[in-house]
Amino acid sequence: MGTSGAGASGGSGGGTGSSGGATSAGTSSGGTANGGATSGTSGPSAVPPGSTTGVTKTSVKIGLFVPKTGAAPVPPTIDAQAQNYFDYVKSKGGIYGRNVTVTIYDTKSTEAGARSAVQQAVSDGIFAAITLDRISVEGALVTALHKAGIPHLVNQMPHSQEIPDDAFYIGTDQVHNGVQIADYMKDRLHLTKVGFVGENDPTAYPARDAFVAEAKRIGLKVVHNEVVDGMGNQFLAEAQKLKTDGAQSVWLYVAPNNAINISKESQADGYHPVWVSSSIAWGFNLVLTPSSGALDGARSFSPWGGLSDPRYATFNRVNTAGRTSQDKDIGLGAWGFGQIVAAAMHDAGPNLGRNSFRVAMQNLRTGATDVVTKAPMCWPPLDFTGGKRYGSGDRTIVMTVKGSGASGNAVWATESNYASTY
Repeated sequence: MGTSGAGASGGSGGGTGSSGGATSAGTSSGGTANGGATSGTSGPSAVPPGSTTGVTKTSVKIGLFVPKTGAAPVPPTIDAQAQNYFDYVKSKGGIYGRNVTVTIYDTKSTEAGARSAVQQAVSDGIFAAITLDRISVEGALVTALHKAGIPHLVNQMPHSQEIPDDAFYIGTDQVHNGVQIADYMKDRLHLTKVGFVGENDPTAYPARDAFVAEAKRIGLKVVHNEVVDGMGNQFLAEAQKLKTDGAQSVWLYVAPNNAINISKESQADGYHPVWVSSSIAWGFNLVLTPSSGALDGARSFSPWGGLSDPRYATFNRVNTAGRTSQDKDIGLGAWGFGQIVAAAMHDAGPNLGRNSFRVAMQNLRTGATDVVTKAPMCWPPLDFTGGKRYGSGDRTIVMTVKGSGASGNAVWATESNYASTY
């Protein structure tokens, strides 16, 4: 998470990511809301299915690539929470009679670990994949999955890396997110002095540069602009410099463990700005209690809102795999991934294969409601039509911390609904 972990903040998503590079996806989809035969004269039902690896008449194998170990591991309940959504779909009859099984592959948050995980997934015969990791690791995953011919959903990837025609960028463009954060600091927080702390990962620098450029353009004073060792565990010098520079708000573009340590060491020095997270870097409830109040009042730009958001009533009722509010919110991401995969399977029709799935994804446009379960979506609206490689349009929710980590009752809560400008 963050630039060093699963929800990693990072580059904008490849040279074709924000502009929508051309693909060979082909025809438009169309479909009914109940999983029946697709409509239209040239929908995926007319498309050859392609490879049916991982697909039978009754089952589909999906791989989720995350760091279960390494620099910033995801919560241990991610396995059960990732499967939870598809178990809910199963209770409603599956998708054309098929039930989805999710296998978790541990990347160890390294590029070598990512390549090894893909090799294992190829051996296991998965049908499609979802990746959630630090930006450079996701870049390695995209390359390896494309080489293996496995269609996949991508949360982020390096700015300079082209998005292949079987990869679909569902996350936030971090270069654009940097602009959003600067605008938010001025127009919503009404501050004048801002700062940035990132990790020493060159793939994340384009986002930093975009933030700094936008801040200066709109008249903010950037008083702090530093990178730290993403694998470090103490940041005393950085905390002291933060206090000296005195930014009123800081984009803390780091992994969860680093966010905890930097904020705590800063608070010990008497410095507590409005910390800001991006792209599910450290916008998880489990980060707040260990920070002992140092992240109180923080903001997070996120694909989902707080657990108490009314739109997640079905999720909160069905997802019993999350043990407490401290780990359950990662399940919103898992449900969001599942809802996207389910929508594409639904649109691909009963003749499911990697090619028909890819065509369905390339023509996918989601709204506020899951077409399979009718529950509200746990992910921003996506639009891959017209050959776009990047689907979210930079739509993101802003969350704020309610309660206090010092008393153990801090949680993220929805502050504002999906928007692409602030």
